[in-house]
Order: sequence, then C-alpha cells, then structure tokens
Amino acid sequence: MTDAAEACVNRLRDRAATSDAREAVETALHDRLQPMIVRVTGRAGVGKSPIVSVLDSVQLDADGLELRIHEGRTDSSAGEVLVHVLAGAVSPVDTAFLSSRPRGALDGTVVVLTKADTLDDPSAAAATASEQLGRTVLPVMGSTAAGLRGVGGTGATVDMADVRAVAAADLRPADMMTVDRFRAADIAVSPRRREALIECVELRGLALLVDVVRRHTAISDSDAMRVLADATGVDAMITAVATAVSSAAASRDGELHTALQQISAGHRQVRSAVESYLASDEAVAAEMRCAAVRLRVSIETGSERDVVEQVALWQQRAAASGSSDERRSALALCRGYVRILHR
Repeated sequence: MTDAAEACVNRLRDRAATSDAREAVETALHDRLQPMIVRVTGRAGVGKSPIVSVLDSVQLDADGLELRIHEGRTDSSAGEVLVHVLAGAVSPVDTAFLSSRPRGALDGTVVVLTKADTLDDPSAAAATASEQLGRTVLPVMGSTAAGLRGVGGTGATVDMADVRAVAAADLRPADMMTVDRFRAADIAVSPRRREALIECVELRGLALLVDVVRRHTAISDSDAMRVLADATGVDAMITAVATAVSSAAASRDGELHTALQQISAGHRQVRSAVESYLASDEAVAAEMRCAAVRLRVSIETGSERDVVEQVALWQQRAAASGSSDERRSALALCRGYVRILHR
C-alpha cells in the first residue's frame, strides 16, 4: 500500500478500535493481506516440480502480497491461483478436477501441457486438450525450461562450450534420437559432461540447441539459449500465471472494499474512516484494476489527451450498459482515469 492509503487504513483501525466494528474491520484487512498461494497441481509423475521451480525463479507481481508457490494434488481445487499440469492426454481425473474451478475473468486457473518435448506435435496435443477442457492449454517443456534457468534437478546451467562440441562432431541423425545412442556416440565430450547436458535441458532441448548452432554458426551463446527458451513455451506460461496472480490481487481488493462498505452500513462510528479509505488513490486504483480484469481490458496510460479520451469512453460505456455489473465496472474505470488526470 502507498503511505497515504496506509494512513487511511490506520485511521480506520484507530476509529474501529473502540467500536463493535473492530473485529469485522481487522478480519477484512487480515484477509486482504494474507500471503497469496499459487498451487501447482496434477497427477503423480506429470512434471509438477519443474513448473514449481520455474515459477519460483521469477518475480510475479502480487500487489505487495507475499507470494508462495506450493505443489498440490488433485483432491482439492481450492485456491486463488491454480496451475494444473497435464502430461499427454486429458484424463477423467483432470476433467473432474478442473470442472470444480470457477470460470471467467477472475477464475485464476492456468492449464499447462508439460513434457511437450516428448510429443510429436505438442501444439496439436494442446489444442485437443483445450477443446476437451474448454480452457486454454499451454504446451511447455518444463524440465528444459527449468534447466535453462539453472533451477532444474541439478541446479546447473547449460555449458554452451559442450553444446558447440557436440554440434561440431560428426553425428548421425540417429545419435540424437535416444539417450542411449547419444551416450554411445563417438564424440569428444566425456560421458560425465554428456550426462550433465541431458540432465540440464534433456535430449530434446540439447538436440534443438545443436541444430540452432549448426544452422547459425555465428550465433552467440545467449541468442542460442534464447531460441531454446522460446521453444519451451515457458514465457507464455509465466505471462498467464502473472495475469492470474494480478487478477487475484485485484479480486482481493474488490472483496475488501465490499466488506468495508457492509461494515460502514452497519457501524456509524467507522463510516467516515471507511469512506476516507475508499476515496484514497490506492482504493480508487484498486477498483480500477479489478474493473479492468472483469471487463477484460487493459488500463491505458499515455498523454493527458489519451486519459481524457478514456474518461469519455467509460462514461459512455456506463451510460449505455444494460448490466448493473458492467456499469459499475465502467464507472470504476472512469473514476480511475479521472484520478490519474488530477494527480
């Protein structure tokens, strides 16, 4: 929270401390500030651990909340953000599990098809799974992505000098088809270092790197690894999870504001303090973020003229809407843009 918003919250706490609203106010604020849990679920053996490792390695914006990544099972779909992992075909267990999750802009569910490097056509497999589940399924080479980031099982990063040595060797196509054949191939890379490459990015990832280096001999190490990182699909997964986390944080703000409005209606002693907090820049911005998530739009910032145009747009949307929920969200966006103008 900003200093101004925190000051409003402290005034609210002070005002509530001597009233019968104290417990209700503290509960509402406590619920808003609890750590946010991202649960990575899926059946045993589908590859949840690499996904956990990748998500642990990135900075996800949870609006100041502590963020915790936990590995879970398919016996409970509770939680604000859920990353469900498939490996291959969708099972009845996956379908039943995901059917218990809400749907919509604030559902907080991301589904990934990991071990994509073992599939002949991971994009087609993900498309089929998406159709079966009615949700977008993202293909990801989980173990390879974790290895590239140095957060895989060994914690080591890929040695590009060894990759280039493999690329320079006189390998037959069959030598990169299985781990056993690669181990037996006649190349000037020791068995231990070959194992290290496989453990880091797996055989499919190594084959992709070798192919890139062979086709683009002048490519830098960092650019070659960027090509492989793109192929893993991990960026799309991280973006989807980041969006889900941001949406969950916005949803918490909406729940807090609703709870405070209900407290204000029943407790006159804290009404002015609640109204002061809800009028703060922090609260108006939070309502704006939540409205943007509900309406599936982005918040546009730019020149003063751009912001004025957004104010007019959302005024018109609010006036024309036949849905009370949509109208409230449009008005929240309008108020947010007005507040941006006055800063």
